Amino acid sequence: MSLGKKERRIIIAIGLIIGVTASSMLVRHALDIKKEKTALRPGNYKSLHTAVGNIPFLPLPESVSTAIPSGIVVHYEENRSSLSGSHFNKVNSWVIETTGSFRSERLFILAEQELESSSNIQLFRAAEIYIRLKNDNVKDSFENLLDEDLFHIIGRNHSRDELIVQSRNFSPTDLEKAINFLKATNLVTSTRLSPWVSSR
Repeated sequence: MSLGKKERRIIIAIGLIIGVTASSMLVRHALDIKKEKTALRPGNYKSLHTAVGNIPFLPLPESVSTAIPSGIVVHYEENRSSLSGSHFNKVNSWVIETTGSFRSERLFILAEQELESSSNIQLFRAAEIYIRLKNDNVKDSFENLLDEDLFHIIGRNHSRDELIVQSRNFSPTDLEKAINFLKATNLVTSTRLSPWVSSR
């Protein structure tokens, strides 16, 4: 006995519903397992110790943990000069690895909180330094100065005519050294960190 057109459609629809439901449950289960693993990793917010060096860190400001709810604190330095070039005097600095659902969502974020006004908080992409060269003629000379083990040019910000340089080391102290090195080449007219805004 063959199925009629209507019966075939019903069976196909039921199969699709079961397939989509099962897939959703598997994805949700995988994300829950990933979240549980993140909570146990060194550097998780509750541990109050960094993933690199096991350095004690102050609890993250609430606005930062809200913007990056499942991150890992990789580096922490307190009572240091701001890297943003802003008016901040001294800041506490956390470098946080985001742990999104997919590998492509993995970023390193620098959070700076001003000591004198704890509500003043800035977030930046930790591993990226935007630089403006004196002119395009010095680009090759600039690239030749870069140690490939420390720096990599990953793109260009055409709207502001800047190169985007990735620093392989990005603790606050390492970033400060990197910025100072880039400025000292005499081929660079300005450096800045790229602000980061949560998509939540």
